[in-house]
Amino acid sequence: MQRRYYRYILYIAEIFLLFIIEGTVHIIPQIYLAKPLLLISAAISVAAFEMPYFSFFFGILCGLIIDAGTGGVMGLTSMILGGICCLESSWNNKYIKNNIYFVLLYSAAACAAIISLKFFIFYYIPHYDGRLEFYLSHYLPRIVYSWAVTPVVYAVTFGLSKTFRKEKKKIKVRRRRRMPRSGRSDASRRRAKLNG
Repeated sequence: MQRRYYRYILYIAEIFLLFIIEGTVHIIPQIYLAKPLLLISAAISVAAFEMPYFSFFFGILCGLIIDAGTGGVMGLTSMILGGICCLESSWNNKYIKNNIYFVLLYSAAACAAIISLKFFIFYYIPHYDGRLEFYLSHYLPRIVYSWAVTPVVYAVTFGLSKTFRKEKKKIKVRRRRRMPRSGRSDASRRRAKLNG
């Protein structure tokens, strides 16, 4: 089995562990009755190190688990998260050097898009009273909290991404000594002058 498959197994184990931590009472404290969605940060962090096709798959998997855990429309979060992860991975491979700042930027976009869309579908469209106050008191803290845990999840994912990854060997290139055009070395020239 190739090393990358071991890495993928570690990533999948990470998301299930984060899902258990997220759902367990008293492990992560609540802030304004909000708990973070750790799987958004996990998907974004994995996309920073892997190829687009696996990042898309991993984003869809995390999104399906989020939908199953929060009781949302199945597939809605997965498509948004899969698209953001694929976009992030493509840009990291072509245009942007991978670092924590861009991961935080992608995480902020993903958290805001996913959690705000859930608010729009389940609270805004049914025309409940006090929509703005409810968004500011419940949904906005969850967006900020989900984004704030990203550096911790990124650090764990960074460690896993370095595991079972082949190290590039540095190849030493020997430079050949340039011979004079005449084909004789400097020492042979000196001898020729002394004898000559």
